[in-house]
Amino acid sequence: MKKHNLIVGLIEKTRSKNNKNWMDLLRIALKYSPRESAKVIKKINSNHLTAYPEVENLYKLISNNNKINIENLVLTSGSDQAIKHCFELFVKKNSKIITLNPTFAMVDIYSKLFQAKQIKIGYNKKLEINQTKLNFAIKKNISLIIIANPNSPTGTILNLNQLKQIILKASKLNVPVLIDEAYYGFSKISCISLIKKFKNLIVTRTFSKSFGLAGLRVGYIAANKKIADLLYRFKPMYEVNSLALLFAEEAFKNKIDKKYSEETNSGKKLIIKTLEKLKIHYFDTYANFIHIDFKKNKKTALEYFKKNKILVKGGPGVNGTENYLRITLGPKKYMKKVISIIEKTNLS
Repeated sequence: MKKHNLIVGLIEKTRSKNNKNWMDLLRIALKYSPRESAKVIKKINSNHLTAYPEVENLYKLISNNNKINIENLVLTSGSDQAIKHCFELFVKKNSKIITLNPTFAMVDIYSKLFQAKQIKIGYNKKLEINQTKLNFAIKKNISLIIIANPNSPTGTILNLNQLKQIILKASKLNVPVLIDEAYYGFSKISCISLIKKFKNLIVTRTFSKSFGLAGLRVGYIAANKKIADLLYRFKPMYEVNSLALLFAEEAFKNKIDKKYSEETNSGKKLIIKTLEKLKIHYFDTYANFIHIDFKKNKKTALEYFKKNKILVKGGPGVNGTENYLRITLGPKKYMKKVISIIEKTNLS
């Protein structure tokens, strides 16, 4: 009882003394107004710390939003755990799996962890995948096919017809296909409705990208009931913690992903307009980042970004794109700062 009262007291004390800080952080994370932020904070109580998580509400929200049954879903701690569950179910030592190259780093890590043999399908200098080679690689002895769509770090996609070809051929051979839709919020191309048609299809998603909740570690798997039931066996006792559930539910209800996507697209248009004006080559993507060719000025650009406390990453990771940098996109006000740095490097 004393422990319970102490926790309640701490929460109330935090609300009263540091309420503004709470709201500021929440507003930045979820793009809320002060009023909306306050509503979420008021919902936090001692049960979020002392009681075990109740996942039913988030299951219902995801189910209704995607028009699929709850029995087809499995909540996970981010999509990286979702991918790991698929390895646990389908992959063992010396299993052959098909992956894109490059792709989400955890795919390579899990492949090594489970001692799988990767058949990597690479990209050319134009960031195009060899669809024929990918389709040809699908054989009966393949244990799992993993396609991030949109892919990271390339930011590219396979269109719905291409994906259907892969899923259909794999289906005939009883080969499971995992489509990682972590960046779905920026592309709008999804296979999630196809789980009703293809028994071999698994789709994973996360709240890390378009929802901007990477620190909370919330994701989910969508698949037919048989596969979902099997994957459910690998989950921890509780899929997601209580506070993560609260914020994920509120983000879903307030359609934060759509608001963020709109702001990101607005910022993208602004930076692309500048790049084209300066005649700087770039690769547009179906994600929340863009690849810019800094050529011989890459080192100078990196110094400018570091000086201005802007973190950037390497480019697409494909041969011939060594001088590219990957810039995360955002609202116009942030992109203006990036643009000023690009202009200073005299790339044109």
